[in-house]
Amino acid sequence: MEPTEVLKQHLELCNDVHRLLLEENTWLKVQKKVPEMKFLEEKKVIVQRLEDSLSNLKKLKPEYFSPFDNSKQLVGDSHSKLLQIFYLDRENEELLVKLNQPIDRQSFNRFSVDPDEIDQIHKRE
Repeated sequence: MEPTEVLKQHLELCNDVHRLLLEENTWLKVQKKVPEMKFLEEKKVIVQRLEDSLSNLKKLKPEYFSPFDNSKQLVGDSHSKLLQIFYLDRENEELLVKLNQPIDRQSFNRFSVDPDEIDQIHKRE
């Protein structure tokens, strides 16, 4: 398989992962509950696709690339998409942790006191 084709398929897979994580993120924010099994099943399928893609990427060697193709652009686009995926995955993980907390802990706000009240508290000491 041509290197650019491997890179295009990997970028397409990265886009699929990003779409799935966005869908999960929306679910977590709107439904405010753990996602349905549908997401877990889709993630399992995508993990297998990612393993296959990684295997194909490992087979690529620098000498296979043409200096005249768009492989550098594809690598850059994939890298950018992966950064978005990591950020979104982390946000989803934080939302899941929060949703698994007791109800009173979910709505806890560390800064619930007005700044003026804090000033007053410190002046009383």
